[in-house]
Amino acid sequence: MEREEYIYRWNFTYRIHHWLIVLAAAVLALTGFYIHWPFLRGTPGGIDLMGWMRFSHFVAGYALILGLVVRIYLAFMSTFCADWREFGIWRNLRNVPSTLGYYLFIKPTHEEHGRYNPLQALTYLFWVFLILFLALTGFALYRGKVFGIMPAPDSFQWVNTLLGGESYTRIWHYLATWLFLITVAAHIYTAGLTAWVNRDHTFRSILSGYKLKPRRA
Repeated sequence: MEREEYIYRWNFTYRIHHWLIVLAAAVLALTGFYIHWPFLRGTPGGIDLMGWMRFSHFVAGYALILGLVVRIYLAFMSTFCADWREFGIWRNLRNVPSTLGYYLFIKPTHEEHGRYNPLQALTYLFWVFLILFLALTGFALYRGKVFGIMPAPDSFQWVNTLLGGESYTRIWHYLATWLFLITVAAHIYTAGLTAWVNRDHTFRSILSGYKLKPRRA
């Protein structure tokens, strides 16, 4: 017979940080696609819709960058979720086949890991570098001052030069956005499958902080 107990998985700081990142990413995606393809038109003398979209895009970008800095700090310094050891690349790579087989319905189970399984850990680590790439290419396309301090055209011209020009920077920025969205969709799928199969309140835990852990009586 099995009894179920709640375990405290995500503290309040982590949960608030998670949803602020979700909000920033959603605003970035929406405004970014609008900037790429203006699907709504403003009226003459009315609201400068493109201007507001660009403003919102960069405010959300700043929020995402600051959120990344906070998350890296928590990974090393948090008393509750200092989880930097979970992100070992080689150890996680060795365990990817087993975990991937489970999510592709090839294997019935997979080995239990710590806070994150290998796919999660590698995805989160990949996001760190992807967000940095999006930030650099975004600033290279910007015409203002980054954080109100550095003039973007002068400070990030090297990014355009490295990628072959501003047009190529724009293409890389766009493709990186799609890559980020695809990995987010994969993240939601794996969390949803885990919650459905294990009935452990995985989705609910990012709101409440608690998930169910089955144990033997």
